[in-house]
Amino acid sequence: MKITLVSTIVLLVSSMTASGQKPALEIPEISGPFVHIFDPNDTREGGNWYTNDHTFIKAKDGTWHAFGIIHHLPVSPWNETRFFHITAKSIKQSKWEDHGYALTAKPGVERVLWAPYILKDHGLYYMFYNIGNMQENAPNYASWGQLCLATSNDLYTWTRHDRNPLFSDPGHARDSYIMKYKGKYYYYYTKVFNEVDLRSSVAVRTGNDLLHWSGAKIAHVQPFKVNWGGDAESSFVVHKNGMFYLFICRAMTSYNRTDVYYSKDPENFPVENLVCTLPVHAAEVVYDKKEGWFISNTGWDKKGLSLAPLQWKIKE
Repeated sequence: MKITLVSTIVLLVSSMTASGQKPALEIPEISGPFVHIFDPNDTREGGNWYTNDHTFIKAKDGTWHAFGIIHHLPVSPWNETRFFHITAKSIKQSKWEDHGYALTAKPGVERVLWAPYILKDHGLYYMFYNIGNMQENAPNYASWGQLCLATSNDLYTWTRHDRNPLFSDPGHARDSYIMKYKGKYYYYYTKVFNEVDLRSSVAVRTGNDLLHWSGAKIAHVQPFKVNWGGDAESSFVVHKNGMFYLFICRAMTSYNRTDVYYSKDPENFPVENLVCTLPVHAAEVVYDKKEGWFISNTGWDKKGLSLAPLQWKIKE
């Protein structure tokens, strides 16, 4: 469960610092009101619909797309089995168009559909997501979440990859984010430290392509212990001006809390490197070359998805 940036855009807005110059630490700040871009209750019967972890991506024709978890109250994460799909001509559009459901869980194979992340690579769109665990009591312990992949040529029709699941890890492993840096891919996701140490953690795997991944390395740890690693959710990394920024949702500490940590090393974000705390849940950070930076907010208590402008200020 996650700022969302398109990885190729991240590389465009990132820059190398001058030789020998220490990278400046920057602080992300919400710089305007949130706009409620999607209320699923407008297009679905029954009321009490909510959204949760999601992802944004800009298509080659300039259209913005968003995909994410959708369900209705009462909250039941293990019944979240569909991804919404909405579009807009501009990132600033106040109401986005609803396209129904992008994917629905396959009965007997996929228990849930959680926390998609999409990036474009070599002309193809890659969606990474979690399908949970089919064991009867999986919700009650640190079950092994399965990370999967679907691909698309147009962002409307998705095909599940025949290598699924790509890998599994304890703690309902989920909330994918993939960054490309210096020709290598970094796959960040939420998990517990291990199957007996239930501290909330963010792991990272690396690879030379989007199908073959290294073993897991712990990149960040929070002390809160819970079966599903719920105090380090919605992991997302921004590479900006020589520094890396990890965003995580501290949902067990406070549901509407996202902490930001900095590091020069994309595989290690010490807990003492706290930059700031933002009052949002499952946030994605979005960069538009023309309009600038934005941050999203969603969750069980918000009836959909909102966006607000974001600015970065150099720490004095």
